[in-house]
Amino acid sequence: MKKPLHIPKTPGIYIFRDRQRAPLYIGKAGNLRSRLSFYFSRSPKSARSEKLLTETRALTIIKTASDIEALIAEAEHIKKYSPKYNVLMRDDKNYLYVAITREPFPKIYVTHQPRKREAGMPEQRTADYIGPFTDGTALKTTLRALRGVFPYCTCQKPHPRTCLNAEIGRCLGVCCKKPVTTDAMERRRYKKNIASIIGVLRGRGRFMMKAARRAMREAAQNEHFEKAAKFRDELFGLERVFAHAHVLSQSFRDIRKKAAFNMEQELSRLLGVRGTIVRLEGYDISNISGRDAVGSMVVFIKKNAGGPRNYYAPDKKSYRHFRIKTVSGANDPAMIREVLSRRLKHREWPRPDILVIDGGLAQLHAAMDVVHATAATAGSARPLVTALAKRKEELYSEEESAPIELKKQPEHLLHLFQNIRNESHRFAKRYHHKRRELAFKKN
Repeated sequence: MKKPLHIPKTPGIYIFRDRQRAPLYIGKAGNLRSRLSFYFSRSPKSARSEKLLTETRALTIIKTASDIEALIAEAEHIKKYSPKYNVLMRDDKNYLYVAITREPFPKIYVTHQPRKREAGMPEQRTADYIGPFTDGTALKTTLRALRGVFPYCTCQKPHPRTCLNAEIGRCLGVCCKKPVTTDAMERRRYKKNIASIIGVLRGRGRFMMKAARRAMREAAQNEHFEKAAKFRDELFGLERVFAHAHVLSQSFRDIRKKAAFNMEQELSRLLGVRGTIVRLEGYDISNISGRDAVGSMVVFIKKNAGGPRNYYAPDKKSYRHFRIKTVSGANDPAMIREVLSRRLKHREWPRPDILVIDGGLAQLHAAMDVVHATAATAGSARPLVTALAKRKEELYSEEESAPIELKKQPEHLLHLFQNIRNESHRFAKRYHHKRRELAFKKN
């Protein structure tokens, strides 16, 4: 089989097919072009891989919007078709399944082989299973991300005190504490979380995001702001799961450990920056229809990885949040102006080299107005202003007439900007949630 002319760099799955178009092997990748290049290269391959390529007559590529969706799509297709080479290359014990126990407060765990009864568990504690998944690390990363949005319990037995997971927001705290609650509303809330996780793992995540966005808008229009905030948190959580968890490609920790490039040099090339790039600052605004609005500032600092190699890592002690004081109503660009004006008055803080604003052109221009005005007044060098638009991962820069398509850039550069954006979003959301809780208690 000849190498296809156009293989996308996006996440997705690939299917090798035989003469009858039946699937021979199904795989996934965070970068389809990079993964498939192995099969079409001259590098040595295993006997099974060589035999697979000999039998292959067609290749199907299915793009997905995220790594997690590729993981889920692969599991669905393997379950549906049981391809010959997936079975030959991996026995059942190497596949992973997500188990959801059948209890009043269901537990979720990962297992190698679905069984009617897990060893050491009561007979009535049977489970439903989703899978098979081929990548244990990716699956567990996905579940950790989902648990941050939809908390669930993993405690084996009820206990008298609140568990640590409940303290850090990864468990509702009502499912494993003695006495176990009989409150119908709490039970419904817990089961809704479990149903949402099942929905994502069965490929309905994008539909759930649309539903949450629609419900949030309707609640805000009807001035049900607390209800709208709950839908907003669910929506942002799902967006974070799909956009932030690069479970199939290099994680930020992998970049740090295996940095084989000069990130500063590549940033200079990408953005046309002269001089050193030591400090990157990311900004985001969090509010619900303008209420309890806050801003966040996160900081990434250049770290040396030996020789000319370097990378950028979060400097959490330098993070700051801002309560919006001068803007009323939903006006993110105006809020960005306020946040940056207040930040740039702090001459004692280290000067940033690049600002990364969460948003598009409106946010970019708002930030540029403040930065240019401050630099003109102070007579100091000004940082480069950029804005990262989420939908297409396009980076707007004051030095570029057209947006930079980050998905066409080296993967580690895309991940750097996504990490900055997602950290600023997380930090802003956490402070906004705290402000909302304080306002709720006062009322």
